[in-house]
Amino acid sequence: MKKHDQTHSRILNEAWSLFTESGFNDTSTRQISTASGIAVGTLFNHFSDKVAILEACLDMRFKDVLERAKETDIHRPPRLKLNHYAQYFYQFYCLHHCFYKVLFSQRLFSQTFQQQHMDLMHSLVFADQPQFNKVKAAILLDCYFMTLLYGLGADTPNTKLMLRTLSQKVSIF
Repeated sequence: MKKHDQTHSRILNEAWSLFTESGFNDTSTRQISTASGIAVGTLFNHFSDKVAILEACLDMRFKDVLERAKETDIHRPPRLKLNHYAQYFYQFYCLHHCFYKVLFSQRLFSQTFQQQHMDLMHSLVFADQPQFNKVKAAILLDCYFMTLLYGLGADTPNTKLMLRTLSQKVSIF
């Protein structure tokens, strides 16, 4: 592994430890750089800001959840596939809701951020559908994301309630 990649990984590991221990708001980039054994300037060569560090930390952990969800995906109709992935993803989002509230508040209105998430869900839910109704597909994905945002807005997000709400919404398909 190259030195740049090692430093990048070390930053993410140390940042995650600090975020989970002290919280996002009470962790500074100076603390992350000190824990990583690098200068603050080096930290900013890897990440544009603290939110970018948080996003990379969450993405790294989300990849494991995504792989587990893919391994158990046997569903064919889009609404069942959507529910399948939502079980894994909503649980992860709820577990880390304080971090996702920060991330979504900073990135939600970024079209790039939105498009990345829409593309991921579209590839998971509709990849093996030779023909699908684009309007229905958009509505299913809107149901997924609006349920996620509404659920994470609760003081104590509840995965089961979010899944039940999503199932009720998509049952019309």
